[in-house]
Amino acid sequence: MIAPLLALLMAPAPVYIEVAAESTTPQAHSLRDQLMIRLLEEGYPLAPTATTATRTLRVETTDSGIRVEAEGEDVRRFEVATGPVLPLEAVHRAIEALDEVIPRAANSAPTPPRYAVHVQSAPAETSPEVVRRALVRSLLDQKNAVVPLDANPDAVLCAQSQGDALELSRGTNADSCGPPTRLIALPQSEPDRGELDDSVDDLLHATAPAQGTSPGPVAAAPSPRTTGLTVDQDDRPDPRAPAIRIGVRTGIYGRLSSADAAVGTTVRVGREPGPGGLLDVLMLPTSAPDISIFETSIGAGFGWTWAVTSIVGIHLQGIAGIQIHRYRQRGAQTGHRYDWTAEIPVGTSLRLARGLTLDLAVRGGRAGRGREHRVDDVVVWSRNAWRIGASVGLSYGWRPR
Repeated sequence: MIAPLLALLMAPAPVYIEVAAESTTPQAHSLRDQLMIRLLEEGYPLAPTATTATRTLRVETTDSGIRVEAEGEDVRRFEVATGPVLPLEAVHRAIEALDEVIPRAANSAPTPPRYAVHVQSAPAETSPEVVRRALVRSLLDQKNAVVPLDANPDAVLCAQSQGDALELSRGTNADSCGPPTRLIALPQSEPDRGELDDSVDDLLHATAPAQGTSPGPVAAAPSPRTTGLTVDQDDRPDPRAPAIRIGVRTGIYGRLSSADAAVGTTVRVGREPGPGGLLDVLMLPTSAPDISIFETSIGAGFGWTWAVTSIVGIHLQGIAGIQIHRYRQRGAQTGHRYDWTAEIPVGTSLRLARGLTLDLAVRGGRAGRGREHRVDDVVVWSRNAWRIGASVGLSYGWRPR
């Protein structure tokens, strides 16, 4: 029950990809196709229309190349020069731009059916990637959403080779695809668009497919080949991991009778904006007559970030762990004490440059107990269990490839 709910919360929102009406070059359509497949690999659902998506990727031909525009509440855009082959960096930059824009509010339009695509094999002259792209395009053109296989789709379309033909079937998941219900001949390197659309439409609307029957091969009319990027599956970069962010900070912590300077660091792994896991270290060095104290709190937890604008974000975190209380007293007497500790940091971040943010936070927390130290039976150092403070710091985040 909890695992599916967490998966739903962490899943990216649907994205709509379009080619501008006046941009009919093969390179623009090739880049659109690659973006569709790359987004699915990274867990993004694809929406059939802009009204059913919270962000849009738009591909447009310019005089010098191709412009890619990511649009949500704000816009990010860049241009790439075209040649015999589009640079693969265009795909990376498009997805980075998509992650930087603020998603627009979800529309009240009805949710379209959600399908996934599973290509088991393809005829020798056809790449499985070409078949997958063709099926994804066909599903989107028929106003269906396309989601990754692990995103609980309503149904899965399966494709596998049968000699020089392609068999299509439908199932509830990749392991339960039924017997092939359509057989498409492939005289070219890719399926005929009209024949494929008809076959997909039949599968989507069939309520009780005939068992063990397949129409005979249908001759397909030649279709123009798409030029531009064609990347073999084995050569594609691995999908990006969640964003990693490392921050350092300094601040002041008050505990009733005193205030102490503190430094700390945090490592966060997760979505930005969105949920993420945290590893946090807080250090408070203090001193008093004849004694020095060094407290270290090491904790882990969970946090969520929200994007207010393209520059400003807010975060809420919960951290729990252990506090190590070390002291050195007159006469070289040393010791360690251990307590549990917990904190709730709330703050805001201001984007300074790509990946770099200025972080401001208020942090309230508690240790397992208060502590005091005596010298000659006189209390020279004491701290309450509760603490509250403020911090300022810098953090840098990136997405490994």
